[in-house]
Amino acid sequence: MTRSKCGLLLLLAAGAGACGGDPTGSFEETGKEISTDPSVVFVNQGANVFVTAQLLDEQGNQLPVNFQPTDVDSKISVVEDTTFLETTNGTKLNTRQRFIVSGLTVGTSGFTVNGGNLTQPVPVRVLPTIIAATFSTATPAVNEAATITLPAGYTFSPEATVESGLGSGLVQSVSPDGTSLSVVLIPGSTGPLTLGGVGFSDLPGVPLTLPTTEAVAASSTQLPGSDSPNTGPIIPVPALGGTVNFFDTGALANPDITGDGGLGAQYYRFTVTEAGDYHFVTNWPNAADLDAIVCFDAGCSDGAFAGTGSTQPEDGTLTLQPGTYFYSVVLFEGDAPPYFQLTLSHEVPSTGD
Repeated sequence: MTRSKCGLLLLLAAGAGACGGDPTGSFEETGKEISTDPSVVFVNQGANVFVTAQLLDEQGNQLPVNFQPTDVDSKISVVEDTTFLETTNGTKLNTRQRFIVSGLTVGTSGFTVNGGNLTQPVPVRVLPTIIAATFSTATPAVNEAATITLPAGYTFSPEATVESGLGSGLVQSVSPDGTSLSVVLIPGSTGPLTLGGVGFSDLPGVPLTLPTTEAVAASSTQLPGSDSPNTGPIIPVPALGGTVNFFDTGALANPDITGDGGLGAQYYRFTVTEAGDYHFVTNWPNAADLDAIVCFDAGCSDGAFAGTGSTQPEDGTLTLQPGTYFYSVVLFEGDAPPYFQLTLSHEVPSTGD
């Protein structure tokens, strides 16, 4: 049977005509949208960031357009970056523009990108870089708690931290409304402090870490424990559910009478008025091996480790009856640290299931 070639030729011609166009042509310049990078801007007060804008069609093709920023909030400034040149194979393109966004005033802000008869809002968050907190005292004595109060709109989280150049201060408490906290600084701390866990009402959900505008000069006067348990400084004992903290300094050069075999020791006293579980944490900033021991008599002939005896920090709980006790920090190995800290908590009994 002889087949006609005419029909085949006509089909081939029709196919060639159909393939001669762009199969995505019907999508070009449909479903257009403005895309910005980043879509949400975070910029420090006094700093600049780049924001790039482009117009895309439904297929993600870049379309040429001239963008204009409008509705610029007063907390920021937005100007085109005229030095930005988008090129491909050495040819300048006009499918993207870049803008310089400057943070002027802390808070929530934004602007709008206009182009191709479309608009795209760009949220901006201007972040603070410093905080004007106030101190109840800028020259705290050793183990004197200082109150730090934040300016309006700022709050401390329950996990707030206070850092000096020497390390972390001991946060005693955070006020119920989060506007202030009480902290004991490491002896000798100087300069601005760094506050962590700070929230700002205009930037919800963004925890901040900020240096203070004001500086402190904490006393470095040594307040070493005694060379004898009988004359040791008195450690305050917290009420049920409470905690006390203190820093101390010293060479830990007094004779160790605990039987621990240490290179030296310092001694303190405390009085328990309510039987219960008392949690001791002793920490220090160098690699020395310290032991924390609670003695049940002034001669330390009977005592117990207030910790594991081999870890840093020393951490342990003792069940104590009413009476006077003697607390010793013993240098077992290494060099005496520049300071050490004690945290003593009166634990609430477990009620069980």
